[in-house]
Amino acid sequence: MVQGYPGQAGIWFQGDPEVIKDYLEFNPVGIVTNTLVLDGLVDTYGPMLGVIERYLELDNDGPVVVEVDGDTTEDIVNASAPFQALSERVVMKIPSTSKGFRAIARMKANGRESMVTTLFSASQAVAAVQVGATYIAPFVGPLIDSGADARAIVSDIVQVVRGRANQPYVLGGIIRNWIAADVALRAGCDGVVVFPHHFEEMMLHAGTSEWNATFRGHWDNMVDKGALDGVIDA
Repeated sequence: MVQGYPGQAGIWFQGDPEVIKDYLEFNPVGIVTNTLVLDGLVDTYGPMLGVIERYLELDNDGPVVVEVDGDTTEDIVNASAPFQALSERVVMKIPSTSKGFRAIARMKANGRESMVTTLFSASQAVAAVQVGATYIAPFVGPLIDSGADARAIVSDIVQVVRGRANQPYVLGGIIRNWIAADVALRAGCDGVVVFPHHFEEMMLHAGTSEWNATFRGHWDNMVDKGALDGVIDA
């Protein structure tokens, strides 16, 4: 098992570090960034290096995945170096392109972990394994939005990497709601990356609400009858 590979299904968080701080009791596997979110956070917190330091200071010892980009492989490698210097926990998030895969191969040779983003196909997934990506993140939400059979495509991606040497952790990306989260997990993803408010949405279900109301009603009946004296305050 590669360093940093959690080895079990789990929830990863993205978003404002101050918001994530209030959700650390849910024991997220790690934190994932993307440039879209980071572009907004730097307006609040200042330069991107400082934003990543805020994530690293949170009371969570999991990976912090940092997305970078550039016009060439050298651009990507060079942009990654300052973030890698912050902590061994930093994992670089790299676009699914030839230049990106070259950067991943170089990082692998230097003992650093990486995640492939903007991934939509089984062939991209195999290429990512070939160059040594630790994590791959198929984009579930955009597949659903396109009208494609997202569960089938993500399941195919999971299947083509399973059992390969140095198989990567498969993390469902662009999870915009509980439906996308369920699609990713039912397709076999090891985890999903969500904003805290999407995590809250994942906890909702009509059946859960119905039965919680039923059980709470009986709990309140016992309170009214005094059957919980000594257990809760009146």
